[in-house]
Amino acid sequence: MTLSSIVALFQNDPQHKLNDQVLLDYLSSVAVIQDAAIQKRLLAELIREYVILERKVEGLLKNTLPETVANEIKHAGSFAPRPFDCTILFSDIVAFTQLAERISGAVLVELLDNLFQGMDDLVIRFGGTKIKTIGDAYMAVFGAPLAYQDHARMAVRTGMAFLTLVDSLNRQNDQHLQIRVGIHSGAVTAGVVGKERMQFDIFGDNVNIASRFESSGETGKVNVSNETYVRTRDYFEFVERGEIALKNKASMKAYFVAKER
Repeated sequence: MTLSSIVALFQNDPQHKLNDQVLLDYLSSVAVIQDAAIQKRLLAELIREYVILERKVEGLLKNTLPETVANEIKHAGSFAPRPFDCTILFSDIVAFTQLAERISGAVLVELLDNLFQGMDDLVIRFGGTKIKTIGDAYMAVFGAPLAYQDHARMAVRTGMAFLTLVDSLNRQNDQHLQIRVGIHSGAVTAGVVGKERMQFDIFGDNVNIASRFESSGETGKVNVSNETYVRTRDYFEFVERGEIALKNKASMKAYFVAKER
């Protein structure tokens, strides 16, 4: 029954004896229909907002963690620690304290941002995973959380590309930025740590050794361990350094990367 037909009934029934109930029934039906429509609109809006929120959370998770790790956490609820054979790269700015003293904080942050963004792009290009930055230090891993055979070669190529990147930034910004790069290959355990800010990280003595190869390197050079050298000597030319002292470690053979074959 339409509203016009109800009006016609009222016009033909001045006492409204019959039509009062008809009107109540009509209004009740309209209310039910409107309630259902409102509920549908509210449900559709809630679903839309949920999808938007889920995409934002997923985006933040994948921006914080490697995509494969984020997907595993999303579907399995966690990322169980597991071993990897990989190559670890460390890079550090030489004389960073003196650099920070002679330029403003804003310029320093912009310089680091440009450097680290460039490093991020190179790590991705060569199949690596950024682990973290600590001050002026940059850490990446190749061969985890996605395992592949050629990780040592990719890490060395990345280290060489880091040096080229720094030269380019210096020409653009009239700076004299210099870095060291250290690389070592071996077994690690990878996992996700933290609750409020989860972080994918790698652990083991080989991580410490890689860090020592960075600190025992020289400005503008890529310093690699014997393990990395053995895995990559068919692809690069090296300058042998002999055994070098490593802080809190026994001396180990080291090589500077000369060029790619």
